[in-house]
Order: sequence, then structure tokens, then C-alpha cells
Amino acid sequence: MALSKSTENKLFITGYTAKGIVYSLIGIFAIAGVVGGASGSNSGPKAVIKWIGTNPFGQVLLFLIGLGLLAYCSWRWYTAVQDKKNEGKDKEGIVKRIAYAVSGTAYGVLSAQAFKLAFGGGGGGGQDKQDIIAQLLSKSWGPYVVGAIALIMAGVAIFQLYRAVKDKHMDRIEGQQLSEDQREVFQRTGEVGLTARFIVYGVISFSLFKAATMDDASQFRGIGEALSFIEDQSYGAALLVIVGLGLLAYGIFMFVRARYERV
Repeated sequence: MALSKSTENKLFITGYTAKGIVYSLIGIFAIAGVVGGASGSNSGPKAVIKWIGTNPFGQVLLFLIGLGLLAYCSWRWYTAVQDKKNEGKDKEGIVKRIAYAVSGTAYGVLSAQAFKLAFGGGGGGGQDKQDIIAQLLSKSWGPYVVGAIALIMAGVAIFQLYRAVKDKHMDRIEGQQLSEDQREVFQRTGEVGLTARFIVYGVISFSLFKAATMDDASQFRGIGEALSFIEDQSYGAALLVIVGLGLLAYGIFMFVRARYERV
């Protein structure tokens, strides 16, 4: 069932605002870990959600971020089912629509965690991604599945870079009444943010390939672990600050999209 334009835009604005908050905090924590000298402070989305709950009015904030992430999940699924981006029903279009649904599901899981913490359910009780990878690898066909997931993640990483290089992130913002300075700032912010996502998702993809080829789930790294991996490299502190700034830029660009883009 198609939604009204007003409802579509409310889902879009709420969802992208929540996503912007999460990525901005991931970037800030990464930078703070280097500047403040706090080891092990690199955080993925789940750790960010837990941190939100530790603040004053944490339960209220968790409920609001949960609603926002649920809106993003709903929007991604709606985009996939209703084909809002006109991807079509050929092989390429179906793959893209499935990707929207998978993305939405990931944020739906994050939303559920926020609601669980908001209502005093605690942060535990669920399987983490490494446990799921381990279960897959325990099957005879598991390494092939994990390898396929690695390929998908590599494709996601490359697509981020493609969008940055080709300025695809500006497609639905170009029509808005922006000054030249605004357009330049938004364009560069998006480019930096997408490039940082390319790096992080590239590390995640590489870790999945290692998990598949070594039959070792401990090789897998999520976003937080990927940032730690970057920090452990030569000149890692400088690299982490750069990537952290990029993820912060990506979060800010989500706010830009929420403010200026309409569906």
C-alpha cells in the first residue's frame, strides 16, 4: 500500500536524522579515542546506543532514537517493496532492492536494541554478528556463504566510493534552492563521509574473506572492530582521526539529506 507524500517524507526525515546521530557519535568517539588517549574507545552502532542510555534522560533518548531507527528501517523496506527508486525487476534492480531491505533490517535490529534498553531490558540476550558467523562456518557450506557475504560487503564498499567520485549523493539535493557555497560544502561533506564508509566497509569485507578462508569467525570485524584495526596499523592514530572525521562528516551529511532532500 502506497503512503501519502507527507508520511513518506516524515519517515525519511526521521530515519535519516537518527542515522545521522548514530554515525556522528561513532565518528566523535573514534576521534576522542585518539585525542583523549582513551584506548578501546572505538565504538560501533550498538555501543553508541548503549552510551546514549547512560546520559541524563537516557531512557527517553533511547526511545526517541529507537523510533528514528525504526522509521529508517521502515523507509528502506518501503523503498524496496514499492520500488521508490525505480530500480525495476531485472536482476540488477532486484539485487539493489534486496540490499535496501537488508540495510533496513540491520537498523531495525538496532532499533529493537534501543527499545529494549529504554524499557529496562538490558543490553544482552542477543547473538552478536561474530556468533552468527561462527554458526555459519560450522556448516559444510558455511565458508561459501560467508565468502558471498564478503563479496556483497565489498560491493557495498565500492558503491560508497562510486557515489562519492561521481557525486551521486547530490542527485536529489541539486534541485533544492542552495547557494553555491552551501552546495560546495554539502558536496565535500558527502564525499568525505562516503569515502570513510568505503574504508570501513572495505575492512569489514576483508575480515569476512579471512573468516571464510581460515574458517575462523574471530577474524570478523564489525564497525567498531574495523576502527580498532585501522588504529593498529602504521600511523594508525592519524588514520583513525581521518576516518573518524569522515564518519562524522557522513553523519552530518545525513542531517543535510534530512533537511533538504524530499522523496
